[in-house]
Amino acid sequence: MPHILLIHNNNQYIFTNQTNTETVILSQANTQQISPETQSNQPPNFEILPYFSLIFPALVVSIFVLVFGLFGYAIFKGISTAAYNRKQPIIYREAKIVSKRQHVSGGGGNSSTSTSYYITFEFADGSREEFGLSSRQYGLIAEGDKGTLHSQGTWYKDFKRQ
Repeated sequence: MPHILLIHNNNQYIFTNQTNTETVILSQANTQQISPETQSNQPPNFEILPYFSLIFPALVVSIFVLVFGLFGYAIFKGISTAAYNRKQPIIYREAKIVSKRQHVSGGGGNSSTSTSYYITFEFADGSREEFGLSSRQYGLIAEGDKGTLHSQGTWYKDFKRQ
């Protein structure tokens, strides 16, 4: 049984089969009511392709802008932090090492791991600061060591034990 689509166009009804090979135009007087059972069997007539051709490029452009925007932000943030630290004076302060910690990331599956090293210094006024440093420097310092911390902005420069 061929599927018939009923379209109301002003005072005329247009009947067309699914392949659009035959179209019959009837006046309103010659048409019959279509039962609800027949209407529910009609496939929905959604034209999604025009919308898809608008949405897909916008989605691709949005993802492209987001990825490169985040990449650009990371570069900008790194450059601005380095510029800020370079402008700061080197400060020499008496300090005690109160904590050492490591942060290991990666290592899932066949990927390699990366370890970051941090030391927390406590100053004479009771304030504390944590600095990231290299594994070599980390290995030479022990908790409880006292000495002079050399820092510039958020950068660790050196620690001279007493």
